[in-house]
Amino acid sequence: KSSGPYGFVFFVRVHRRRLAAWCAKMAWQYYAQGALSFLVPLPPGEAMPMGPRPVQEVVLSVAVMTGLCCLVGRYLTRSDLMLRCAARLHPVDSFRDEAWDEVRLGLEGCVAAATAIPDEESDGKSKGRQSAKRRFATELLFITVHNGTVSVLALLAWLLGSPSLALHAFALEVAYEVFDSFSLGLLRLEPETLIHHIVSPICILCSTQTEVDFRVLCHLCICIDLSGAILGYSKFLLRYAHVSTTKVYQNLTLVYALLRVVGPLVDTVIIVWTEVRTRGGLFVLGGHLITEDGIHTHLVATDWTQLYFWAMAVLNSFNIYFFYVIRARARLPPHVVASLERTGCH
Repeated sequence: KSSGPYGFVFFVRVHRRRLAAWCAKMAWQYYAQGALSFLVPLPPGEAMPMGPRPVQEVVLSVAVMTGLCCLVGRYLTRSDLMLRCAARLHPVDSFRDEAWDEVRLGLEGCVAAATAIPDEESDGKSKGRQSAKRRFATELLFITVHNGTVSVLALLAWLLGSPSLALHAFALEVAYEVFDSFSLGLLRLEPETLIHHIVSPICILCSTQTEVDFRVLCHLCICIDLSGAILGYSKFLLRYAHVSTTKVYQNLTLVYALLRVVGPLVDTVIIVWTEVRTRGGLFVLGGHLITEDGIHTHLVATDWTQLYFWAMAVLNSFNIYFFYVIRARARLPPHVVASLERTGCH
């Protein structure tokens, strides 16, 4: 009985406690810690800093991704490809005719038609301007496609341990801000959108010069872009499909709370703590340093860190503000929410 299957059974019985402890250790190391790192991004093992990345590498990645995003975005927002794909995910005739009419008119025709809409309760122009500012069907679907792509790239970069792939994912996010700004134009670019499109690239580009573990930045990217993809598709359904507005906004409240408030705030604490520790303390940032020769110098190299912290603070404030907006809409009567969505009120 000391060999063959009987010997194996005997070995297991004798050492079952050690085997159980070993299995528990392996499960914790490879599964539990991996799962927890997606909630609180403190990956085990040696840190893998994102940067500082060479400026030429960052500029090249942003330039290539911007060109790619503009080409693909212009094609997709002016064709019915995404709309036909979305139609396959829902029952027949689940979308309003307005969505298909917008594709036939084109974005320029939609803006012109929306601007010409009269308002019976006002001076005949305010409603037209407000309707013209809203995003149209293909634009909302492209937000879903773009943000989903960025999320997948960031996840792959995390799993493959590739800071270079993470850089391309971040650059693709910057590319969308550029594309969307030119696509909306001065007529439809609202102040909060403009502020976001300026601050977000600042935050992303500054992150490429940090010594923060790139997996923390990937976690932040996944939180922001995954929630953005869900938000874009939800907005599309609210305006062009027959869905319960209250239920959609209730689900969005939960998504925003987890992915736009809790997750980014946790990442912000980790980023700030890492940078402060790396720079030698909170009061050293942007301060002065006395060298060995007694020279009193300004730490010019840390100036960008203050800009990075400022950009993160602005974006976190935006996220918290829009969380309260979404939660408030989840509590409004359905007909009021439907009216707000049709007129393009954010």
